[in-house]
Amino acid sequence: MVDALEMQEDGTTLSVDINRENLLPDRVFCIVDDTNKNVYIWLGKEANVRKRFVGATVAGKIRGELSTGFRVRSLDQGDETQDFFNSLTHE
Repeated sequence: MVDALEMQEDGTTLSVDINRENLLPDRVFCIVDDTNKNVYIWLGKEANVRKRFVGATVAGKIRGELSTGFRVRSLDQGDETQDFFNSLTHE
């Protein structure tokens, strides 16, 4: 499992352990992949606009705190890459 931030309805975030089973359609997560220098915004297909907006804002802040070498990548549910799924298995 990997640490991630889950976007909440009120605009806050919640630190969670994430794996494939947590990727539910109404959720939005920001996940940092240190190996490939990515900050993923994972968007569940039923996630509301508020959570999506908060996810984009949070991902930008995380990237700014890490370094300019990191890239923000938005992934819609169902369009995940193998690199994304691999990042979920890193300890």
